[in-house]
Amino acid sequence: MSVRKKYGQRCDRCFMKTEICICHLIPKIQVQTKLVVIVGKREELVPTNTGRLATLALTNSVTLIHGDLARPLNLRDHLSEDTFPLLLYPSPDAEILTHTYLSNISQPVSLIVPDSNWRQANKMRRRNEIMRDIPIVKLASGEPTRYMVRKENQAEGLATIEAIARAMGIIEGIEVQTKLENLMDEMVKRVMKSRGVKTQD
Repeated sequence: MSVRKKYGQRCDRCFMKTEICICHLIPKIQVQTKLVVIVGKREELVPTNTGRLATLALTNSVTLIHGDLARPLNLRDHLSEDTFPLLLYPSPDAEILTHTYLSNISQPVSLIVPDSNWRQANKMRRRNEIMRDIPIVKLASGEPTRYMVRKENQAEGLATIEAIARAMGIIEGIEVQTKLENLMDEMVKRVMKSRGVKTQD
């Protein structure tokens, strides 16, 4: 099936089916933190990709594509000297992102988030010289994922938008986290309803 045929009935912005388009519900959330989501080329047009949804909601954000030779990824172009870069990735040697950790950082944060599974994210990091030099942070254990659209193989695995929401909750405040989580919940509800699966309101 061609990409044109497969995605012809989908919104050009959120990539969801036109009948369940979520664009009118996407908030514009003003944040100081710069969000850089790095999506693998294979995930770029996947409708259930949630990293892109986060960048649509957060004004100070960008989605970059990894692995597309026609569009080489230059992370440096999106990192300002006025910000402190952090890579959100659950590496065993990552520091836990907390208010105490942030208290030692005097600049606004640039949060880099690989939008892929753990193995692919690790490969991204190893192959990107800039990413290899960025301090790594991870989230403390918390509530299990509410993202029912895809099966999660890791017990503590989260959808990308959930991880971003929780990180932003620590960096920017609980209001930002709640808005992102509400947006994801609405996406999940609409996708599951389109599949004939009833969800709890």
